[in-house]
Amino acid sequence: MESNGRVECTDPFSEIAGQIIAKLDEIGDVVDYDELERWADGKGIGKYTLRMVLNDLVEQGAAVAPEGFCEEGCGFEPPKPKKIGVRKADPRDVERVKAYLAEYWSVGLFRLFDDMSRIGVKNVNEALKEVIRLGYAELSRIGVVNAFPLRATGKKG
Repeated sequence: MESNGRVECTDPFSEIAGQIIAKLDEIGDVVDYDELERWADGKGIGKYTLRMVLNDLVEQGAAVAPEGFCEEGCGFEPPKPKKIGVRKADPRDVERVKAYLAEYWSVGLFRLFDDMSRIGVKNVNEALKEVIRLGYAELSRIGVVNAFPLRATGKKG
């Protein structure tokens, strides 16, 4: 597409991902894949594209496949989730985890979960996943959560 002598590039997959997230937000819960596929078909989104975008959304942490993926299909098609939903983390819980990590920059998972439960964080797992997805912390392979302190506190440095 050309505009004012410039070529504009749009990522059709980002647009489709946005439509999918909006639909999942509208539904408000987990939906059967087949229902989402019927909706996508009505929007002109093909099955292969839908699966590819859904798999990317799950990999990025923006969506969840709580019951996993179906085993059917050949190696050329992206796996089909049984159910799909938007990751739901209470914003207050996310802020509590961020505040905790701003003070305790490196903490084991068990200690983090214990401390967060004591202060009333309902779903520590989802809140921590969101904090990590947003780039405020990382989870090491040995089960230690390491914060990026300047991001967590909002200070410039």
